[in-house]
Amino acid sequence: RQMCIRDRHDVIKVGLTSGDYQINIADPSSIQHCLQEIKKDHGMIDALICATGKVVFNDFELLTEQDWQLGIANKMMGQINLVTMAKDMLVKGASITLTSGVLFEQHIKTGVSAAAINAAINAFVTSVAPVLDNNLRINCVCPTLLLESVPIYKDYFPGFIPVTAKDVASAYVRSVIGIGTGQIFKVY
Repeated sequence: RQMCIRDRHDVIKVGLTSGDYQINIADPSSIQHCLQEIKKDHGMIDALICATGKVVFNDFELLTEQDWQLGIANKMMGQINLVTMAKDMLVKGASITLTSGVLFEQHIKTGVSAAAINAAINAFVTSVAPVLDNNLRINCVCPTLLLESVPIYKDYFPGFIPVTAKDVASAYVRSVIGIGTGQIFKVY
């Protein structure tokens, strides 16, 4: 049996509307409130994984400024703000894992915004890794289309070979348990 992260660690589930705590990563005050509640209840933590973020899929000529702002505020700045605000509640040597996606280098017709946002997240991870205090490590998991999401997203990703959620989960485990920092773990 493959080791599950829950076998060795307490996992605190955080979601927009579900989980142990709720957070809207597009809202810095929501991030701050959630992190304060977690710290109050659990103290310092040893790993942070962010596997969320919204972007708009549409033809480039149809993308509005509002569409771009959604991805920038939610997926990009949401993850950057999470790192910025959480760094002081992480133990020395803690792990931070963000999520981008395959579209930063393998493009689709309606994925210009997603590609730009994913590339920005990857650049943030590789550039901030050497300057994080307290020996914090930061990496990014960069998956392709998940097999479990094919019914919803297959029309957006023609010809892409999907991977299983289990394969992507292994990349998160590698990021958290491993020793690397500033790495982009591509799962495709």
